[in-house]
Amino acid sequence: MKTTQELPIVDASAYFAARMQGAKASAEALSLGRQIKEACHSVGMFYLVGYDIDQALIDAVMHQSARFFASSQSDKDAISIKNSPQFRGYGLLKNYRDWREQIHIGVESSFAELSDTVPSVYWQLWGKNQWPASTDSGEFKSCVLNYFAAVESLARTLLSLLAEALDKPADFFTERMKDRPYLLMKAMSYLPQEKRDADASSQMGVTAHCDWSWLTFLVQDDVGGLEAQDIDGNWRKVNPLPRSIVVNTGELLEIETGGYLRASPHRVINERIDRQRYSVPVFINPALDAPILPGANNFDCAPAAYGEAHVHKVIRPGTTLASFIFGDSEFERKANGVWCYEPECVSAL
Repeated sequence: MKTTQELPIVDASAYFAARMQGAKASAEALSLGRQIKEACHSVGMFYLVGYDIDQALIDAVMHQSARFFASSQSDKDAISIKNSPQFRGYGLLKNYRDWREQIHIGVESSFAELSDTVPSVYWQLWGKNQWPASTDSGEFKSCVLNYFAAVESLARTLLSLLAEALDKPADFFTERMKDRPYLLMKAMSYLPQEKRDADASSQMGVTAHCDWSWLTFLVQDDVGGLEAQDIDGNWRKVNPLPRSIVVNTGELLEIETGGYLRASPHRVINERIDRQRYSVPVFINPALDAPILPGANNFDCAPAAYGEAHVHKVIRPGTTLASFIFGDSEFERKANGVWCYEPECVSAL
């Protein structure tokens, strides 16, 4: 595992090459799992290179996203997230914490697939997407769904290797994804800075936060602006690295390892005044009806503070947790807006 000034670089090429050749890839799997574990423990975020997703597909997702955000405001508003019981669709955020527009998309799903489940309010989140009407011949939809399939396959591989590196069964995470993982994509356009006095602070693209996920896979354009906070509370720029996916650890992995794997605080500041910044994160989660299993240390290893700036987290550092159903927590976040442990964060909107 190499290290740049910003993040560790985890190279998966040897592992995937061995698999392509029909080898058992045991040694390569062990090495890759250990690298992922160390990066998630020491930093919480890393560049993944040498993955098995076709770069042309990644480029197409970025292109389709930029194309959507270039469409008319009326076309974007036609699929407003306010119209969706599943909280999917377009939104525009312009406030002191967010300076961006985005479209939420989930795995395309139907209630007919849930015949073996217990009815629960969180299944409201399971359903159809709102797709842009302005794209030609469904290109946006087919591209995104193909990308979901590729990312799910890669995520299952990384989670299996990570589980074994943590001395757990290989399916410790993936068994709870079942055949219906709750994957969410948030294509985002960070708006340019407004012209202002030279001594004024830059408008935050998205404020400091940790993701409510096991892992997040992010592809970004060449504008820059992503920053991650290191263990000492310092902010480091996560500069774009060609042909890489930025992977970060979310709160769910921090919870399930008792704080051993660190949820990475991160933020975005698009400092440009001439253009948008595009990025596409995919949040990797279990099935909605799967349990989250808090680790034995219950946050003993988690940092209680993140420097001077407040970092938005769902769970207050230091909290002792019992097992809970992922869908309950996700519905609380989406339907009731409980996305930070500090009540004033929610009431300030």
